[in-house]
Amino acid sequence: MASVLRHSDLPVQAWKNGGGVTSEIIIFPKDASLADFDWRISMATVGGDGGFSEFTGIDRSLALLAGKGLALQFADQAPLQLMPRDEPLRFAGEAQVYARLLQGEVLDFNVMTRRCRYQHYLRQQLFSQPETWSFAGEGGLLFLAAGESVLCRKGELQFVLKPFDSLHLSADDAGEWLLVPYGEVCLLVAELEKC
Repeated sequence: MASVLRHSDLPVQAWKNGGGVTSEIIIFPKDASLADFDWRISMATVGGDGGFSEFTGIDRSLALLAGKGLALQFADQAPLQLMPRDEPLRFAGEAQVYARLLQGEVLDFNVMTRRCRYQHYLRQQLFSQPETWSFAGEGGLLFLAAGESVLCRKGELQFVLKPFDSLHLSADDAGEWLLVPYGEVCLLVAELEKC
């Protein structure tokens, strides 16, 4: 059953490597830890330069919500920059990644799935007029990354998301959803499927 996860209610915890703090939005199974989750969605404040925590066997996607940007160095590759409103970046959790802040702390959004159990798709959607979205996954999450609010409606179900709120969906919520923004909004749309 669809439910709203309010930003103000999220638990906060320190990173595995001590380089920042994470607000966990949702984890599955519900009582899983960082060592045994099937999937996990979170947002984090990065306050300093440093290496990413390694998550062997995990696929990750990362989007930047706020700040001036990150320079990411993947092993032998050339550095790449991730900025707010860039398309989410997908990479392996065991990859060696060093992050350098371009100018002050940043806030990011992170989706992780355990390889061979679940897979995920994360995309960004910018819009200012009502749109329909067809949901057909095992699970999903709509996250209001920017903008004032968005109304999410399916039949008699109706939810309003404020900044950094999420709408969590299960397979029972499959179907056409009407998304009505207040002004221009940026949604991050995460869809989860069993392998």
